[in-house]
This record gives sequence, C-alpha cells and structure tokens, in this order.
Amino acid sequence: MNFKNLKFYSVLARLPLIRKSYPLKILSLVCLSSFINPLFIFAAYLLINSSLSFNDSVNILIVFLVALVIGTIITLFLLNWLLYPITLTANALHQYVVNKKIPKLPKNFKDTMGQLMGEVQYTIEQMELVNHSLKDSSITDSLTGLLNRRAAEERLRLDIARARREENQLLVALLKVNALKQINNKFGHHIGDDCLKEITGVLANSIRDGDWLARWGNAQFLVVLWNFNHANPTTVLERLQQFPIKISKGKLQINLNIGACEYKGDTDLDIDTDLETLLIRLEDGLSQLKPNKQGGIILIEG
Repeated sequence: MNFKNLKFYSVLARLPLIRKSYPLKILSLVCLSSFINPLFIFAAYLLINSSLSFNDSVNILIVFLVALVIGTIITLFLLNWLLYPITLTANALHQYVVNKKIPKLPKNFKDTMGQLMGEVQYTIEQMELVNHSLKDSSITDSLTGLLNRRAAEERLRLDIARARREENQLLVALLKVNALKQINNKFGHHIGDDCLKEITGVLANSIRDGDWLARWGNAQFLVVLWNFNHANPTTVLERLQQFPIKISKGKLQINLNIGACEYKGDTDLDIDTDLETLLIRLEDGLSQLKPNKQGGIILIEG
C-alpha cells in the first residue's frame, strides 16, 4: 500500500489542538482558506483602487470582515453536520470493539460516505454472526442457521448408508441462486443476505419432516428428500423452484438453477467413493445450466 499521500495528514496529526479530531482538521483548513483567499483579493483591490480615502477603506474592510466571519461561521456549522457521518462511523466501530455494542448505521445513502456506513454496518453484523456461530456450534451456517457444508457432507454420508441398509432411494438436489452477485453489487450485501434468509425460510417450509436442507456455498443450498414421488421427481423440484421473494427493496426477480440426482444405493463402491461420485455429478449437472429469468432444472441419472 502507498502511504505517501498521508504525509500532509501526519503533519496535521501532530498539531496539539486538532490531532485528536479528523473533522476538526477539515474545519481548520476550511476556516483558514475562507479567510486568507478573500483577504488577499481585498488587499489587492485596495492597493489598485487609490481613489478611496483611508476612512472609506477602513469602513469597507470592516464590513467585509464582518460578512466574511458570518459566512465562515455558517460554512463551518454546516460542514460540521456534513462530517458527522465520519464521527458516527468511528464511534460505532469503537463501541463494537470495546463494548460489543451493535450499531444501527443507516444503509440507504448512495454516496461514498453512505456506502462506507453501510459496509461498516454489514461487516459488524457479519462479525457478530460469526462470533455467535463459533459460540453456538461449528456445524451451522452463521447467516441462515442451516447446516454448513462440512456438517452436510457428514449427514449425507449417513443418509447414503441408511439408503443402502433400507434399500431405499433419496433425491439429492443442489440449488444455486441466480443473480445473487448482481443483487449484492446493486443493492448491497445486506439485501443479498435478506434474499438468502428469505429463500432459506421458503425452502424449509417446502420440505417435509425427515427431509433436510443445508447451506452448501455462498449462493448454493443442498436439499435431501426421502420418500419422494419416484415416478416424477421433477415435480418436487419444480415446487422448490417456484416461489416469490419479498424483501425490503420490494419484489426482486429471484430464480434457481437445480441439479438433482436420485441415489439408489445399488453400487458396490464404498460409501466415501459413492458420496464423492454423487457430489461430482451434482456439480457437473448444475454447471450445465445457464442463469436465466426462469431458472432451470436438470435431473441426472443415478
């Protein structure tokens, strides 16, 4: 990183009266420039215009200085308000680090300072989720509360063993949320997180007892279904795919690509190899689907 442009800041940071306040540094520079530039212009005017008497020059100078002081005070007052987001953001970070107090910084401003406040708020919330996740369990996803990928792989391994023992079938589906990256870029990560949490709720309400759901990746979910309609498993997948998402930004166009595979457990491979083969098939199938407005479904032969 290049810190050469910090030289001027480092000089101001050594000045006793303003070293502890960044807004005060800006206010000092504005105040200095507000006085120096007009005074130079006015002095030059008085020197050039020799027709004015001394008393007239003094009176004009007094009026000029009064107007300059009033204008500078108003400017500093308004600028102090404009710089308040910097102080607010710095205090929010300090309160979280020292007191673990989660701030409520605004997220609806679109300029650079607004984006900074939104990103700081998002980062603090993510840190808090991770902290809670580490305290509660190492097997759950911090955002959705679902099983994470490591725990999901272990549970899927147990399900494969169960399907073999009971000579049963299960439908394993890998779901990808299309356009999540675009939503994050356009509306912010907090809106993308709202989408993922809403999708989690809808999917959880769409499966039955005994079925389960996991967060597989950033924009991916794993769904394992038992006792599905073997004659037409795509009906189950279509039901999972068709749902509206309502969040704070209104109704966004959300769709899913789904790669699914029926596991029949009729192989002679060991369970770990069976699991690895199944996951490779799911990933390959999902990669064949391109993002579109309707989403897509591909059912791979088991």
